[in-house]
Amino acid sequence: MADHHRDAARRSTGQKATLSLAFLFVIVAVAASTGLVVYTAWRHDLEDGLFALAFSVLSTRAVLSWFLWRGSYQPSAISYQQDRGDRKPADEPTW
Repeated sequence: MADHHRDAARRSTGQKATLSLAFLFVIVAVAASTGLVVYTAWRHDLEDGLFALAFSVLSTRAVLSWFLWRGSYQPSAISYQQDRGDRKPADEPTW
């Protein structure tokens, strides 16, 4: 039983590290795309500005995807209650 808890803790730590690294990458992409949009607007560079806008839209989609991905790793209260309801009490024999 202790191995199960250790494996779950290790898996949880790995998921948190992956989510944190992905979030850092997404934040860097958003900052870079915002900087590119501002820079191209300042220089009135329409050709590069279209690329900067496309990059900005993709970065924004990455942020939204990250939040959806993060939410998929967090169990809801409903599924937690259902999981608890399916278990048998410890004093009841399992036949």
